[in-house]
Amino acid sequence: MVDTSSKNSDALSAEDHPEPQVPSAVDNTVPPDYFQGRTPVLVIMGVAGCGKTTMNEHLGNKLGWDMAEADDFHPQANIDKMARGIPLNDEDRWPWLESIHDWIEDHMRRGVPGTVTCSALKRIYRDRLRMPGVVFIHLSGDYDSIMERLSKRKGHFMKPQMLRSQFDDLEPLGPDEVHLTIDVGLRMSPEIEAEEVIDTLGLQCDVKAHTAQVQAERARQAARQ
Repeated sequence: MVDTSSKNSDALSAEDHPEPQVPSAVDNTVPPDYFQGRTPVLVIMGVAGCGKTTMNEHLGNKLGWDMAEADDFHPQANIDKMARGIPLNDEDRWPWLESIHDWIEDHMRRGVPGTVTCSALKRIYRDRLRMPGVVFIHLSGDYDSIMERLSKRKGHFMKPQMLRSQFDDLEPLGPDEVHLTIDVGLRMSPEIEAEEVIDTLGLQCDVKAHTAQVQAERARQAARQ
């Protein structure tokens, strides 16, 4: 990094131009050796509008893994129901969860790592998806910030008014559930959030994962320690 401390004495303060921050995981229950001898599959979870699809794309592209999107596992009846603004019930969700479970299990059997989105709001849903090698990546945020994001989305069948029902269904992850929680309320870029997941889990990338922005921020943090 270039030292500019002695230049531009009349420059705006750091508060006027805050440096990007690399978010730390809010909660991390993943054992250090968790992936040893296992095929990793990351289940990106959270309420509608939290950024699951974007996170999935960044992780899949950086890691070079298979990717799957939860919406593609819904039967048409579920999509039609949500398009009418009607929340799904457990009866609607079980066939959908079974399909996602089968996708994960197939990747485990073939030894092919992957990432898949799934709201996975209730513990009983996550129990169906849990197996050795699975990590839940919970994108967590408060109602107001996620409602703001969801309201700006266009062309998606999930209606903003259905968000409250999702928060009502959301059950906190327990310490026995292997998971990593990222606070999307910090408003960091999705790329930086994805890189934090990769680093925290000690995963290897197919591409140069770290942007100059992230490298500069990490160097700044290290210098302050």
